[in-house]
Amino acid sequence: MNNRKVASFFAGAGGIDLGFEQTGAFEVVYANEIDKYPIVTYENNFNIRVDCRDINTINASEMPEFDVMVGGFPCQAFSLAGYRQGFDDEKGRGTLFFEMMRIIREKKAAGHQPKVVFFENVKNLVGHDHGNTFQVIQEQLEYLGYHIKTKFLNAMEYGNVPQNQGANQPFLNF
Repeated sequence: MNNRKVASFFAGAGGIDLGFEQTGAFEVVYANEIDKYPIVTYENNFNIRVDCRDINTINASEMPEFDVMVGGFPCQAFSLAGYRQGFDDEKGRGTLFFEMMRIIREKKAAGHQPKVVFFENVKNLVGHDHGNTFQVIQEQLEYLGYHIKTKFLNAMEYGNVPQNQGANQPFLNF
């Protein structure tokens, strides 16, 4: 099997991962999730043991090599439904994106930088703090050599009927 290897962060119950695997071109080789409830669902649906440690404590050398990093880092700090504290979120959720960047830098230093990064988040991430938050994210990714592509999707158009919100995106793929 010559599938691209995927590492999933903030994996939840595995919705993003399922989409990748259903294409037949990807295989999830690593998943990280700290919440015990979705982990049960994830492990029942995927043939993989979830790393349940806090992302802040994980060293990239402990992970298998992977071609694609996927992640839906916590949205509460950026969502219109939350306090919109962004990177200053008092619970630390707003800075978890930077932990993903740290892992990419560690993989790059070891000669195994992922070829593609795919993020999912709320639509307001792009406009948060007058666009400054998204600009920081773009700059971090561009510094690591990625090219940004953003796309907004409406979950209702993809089988999630109860949730008619404008996109849980941007999708950033490089």
